[in-house]
Amino acid sequence: MRMVILGICGRMGEQLYTYFKERFTILGIDVKQHRTVPTYAALEEISDPIDVMVDFSSPSAEPIVRSAIEKRIPVLSGTTGYKKEVIQSLQEEASSCQTIFYWSANYAKGIQLFRKLIDLCQKEFAIFDFVEIHATTKKDAPSGTAKMFAEQLNIDENKIQSLRLYQAPAIHELIFASQDERIIIRHEVIHTHAFLTGFDELLQKIMKGEAIC
Repeated sequence: MRMVILGICGRMGEQLYTYFKERFTILGIDVKQHRTVPTYAALEEISDPIDVMVDFSSPSAEPIVRSAIEKRIPVLSGTTGYKKEVIQSLQEEASSCQTIFYWSANYAKGIQLFRKLIDLCQKEFAIFDFVEIHATTKKDAPSGTAKMFAEQLNIDENKIQSLRLYQAPAIHELIFASQDERIIIRHEVIHTHAFLTGFDELLQKIMKGEAIC
């Protein structure tokens, strides 16, 4: 099976290549050449049939994603910076083309549970504090995951406290409180495999044609 990684020369692109190279024939799309993987500038340059596209690039690559959707190639995306309207448009286009466009800011399994806990807590408590911590190498602040939570909580992004600390793990912490009680929910990534294994599980469901929510 062939997988195209859009943004293969980036940090996540490299990790995805290493993780999936034994199970897929990997091709890349990027602005520069990968050291070992055949890399192209556009989807139209690839003549072989493609089974899935993985998108960890930038919003400027949206036309390539749309081209994949038009060819009925399922797309899983974790690209940071897509506007909500663009994601919705891509999902609608995929549906009309009888394929899949799935986007998430964070594919870790624990994050999916975290979101369910948010739904439970905000029914009974008000949000009191929201902190996200990442290493100083992370460029964006707040993180894409934090923005996703803010949308779920229906709060402004300026209420998020973003800290960038040297070699810090990725941490998201929410504090819900009432006059008499406080609930603290914290998710910490110990290893980046958390993202890859969660992504892999979702990918397998899609390749089997199983329904995803």
